[in-house]
Amino acid sequence: MSNIPYTISINGVDNVGKTTQMRLLPSHYTISKISRFRVGNTRMDKLHQQGLLQRWWWESTSEDFVCSMVETMAHRYWNATIDLDSQVVLFDRGVAMFEAISVAVIATKRPDHDLDRARMAFRTILEESKLHLPKETFAILLTHGEGPMESLQITLSREKEILDERYRLYQVLLQSELQRQERDGVYQHIIRISATSSIGNVQNELREVIFKYTTNSLFLPMLHQLETVYIISGLSNSGKSSIADNFCSHYGTAHAFRARIVYFNDLISEKLGRSMYSLADKEQARELYHELERFSTAHYWLKIIILESMHSHLVTEWLKVWLGDKLRVVYVDTVESLRLNRGLVMPEVIASKDTLKVARGVGLIRFDADLVLDNNDSLANTVNNLLNFDRKGKLKRSGQLAVQELT
Repeated sequence: MSNIPYTISINGVDNVGKTTQMRLLPSHYTISKISRFRVGNTRMDKLHQQGLLQRWWWESTSEDFVCSMVETMAHRYWNATIDLDSQVVLFDRGVAMFEAISVAVIATKRPDHDLDRARMAFRTILEESKLHLPKETFAILLTHGEGPMESLQITLSREKEILDERYRLYQVLLQSELQRQERDGVYQHIIRISATSSIGNVQNELREVIFKYTTNSLFLPMLHQLETVYIISGLSNSGKSSIADNFCSHYGTAHAFRARIVYFNDLISEKLGRSMYSLADKEQARELYHELERFSTAHYWLKIIILESMHSHLVTEWLKVWLGDKLRVVYVDTVESLRLNRGLVMPEVIASKDTLKVARGVGLIRFDADLVLDNNDSLANTVNNLLNFDRKGKLKRSGQLAVQELT
């Protein structure tokens, strides 16, 4: 069996979501994810560390720019493919993208901004310098917008910094060069992202393409074994644990699993070697998502996972963006008098815990929840209402709910 890994690049216009999609792809020791162009011990990396990369980007000669880019590309390709454990190597931007960037930069610096002449200059530099780069096994292009103008508008609207005319010109030229590459069949697969495409939908399409060519089961759709991931939130002593426990008991341990969110967060913190809570909200959500993916793969028989006592609104929102309808958010609503009577701790302790939960965004979770579950009646009625909600979700996914409502 060959030790040479399958190499795949994710390419596309700026701000199309390449890096986000790369980070959502499976996290596994047999999969290497290689970030952008800056890698250690190359000229570009040193310029970046010195804060001079942007200045060099625009003031360097075409020869210096191309040769430095080739050094970086070769360095990261070599480092990625010598890893004996790697079966798949994923590049955030590949050789074709490097060529498009180089041609666009050269054209931006030219007085006539001519892409054809810039392309000829680029090829001449490669030929005279005897430079060659091995192409990836498979190159994927992500595009957004209905046409060139809309694509450009989307890219520029997502920039966080003030844009000057030179950068706008560069983006026009870069998108034009990428479109030419697409017409010439440079990329083996194109994923077109529409205004209604969710990040999760794009991720699953990307996984489908990679699975088709690698047959690596790690690239099956996100959490494909699971029917539903439930987040159950609410204030202290609202009954979250009792509801989750009875819900799982109804389906049995071969079907449903529940755990407080801290269980998964502790697993993540142990792997990271630092507290999960030291990460930004988006990073916390991504680590939790990957931990759920690992857990569901190891416990492949499960159909439902319940994350109990999630109180971070932003982490919940990111998970919802990525997982869509597979994630169902339930807020348990219980009046204060009942919560105080059910508790075995002093009221001031409950109030203190509530203050922390409110600060993390539990009130916003309630506002955005798929179900606000009234728990002011008997536990049996509350659990039954949650089970009915779950059944409706199953029917909706199977396409039967609309038929039943019409009849």
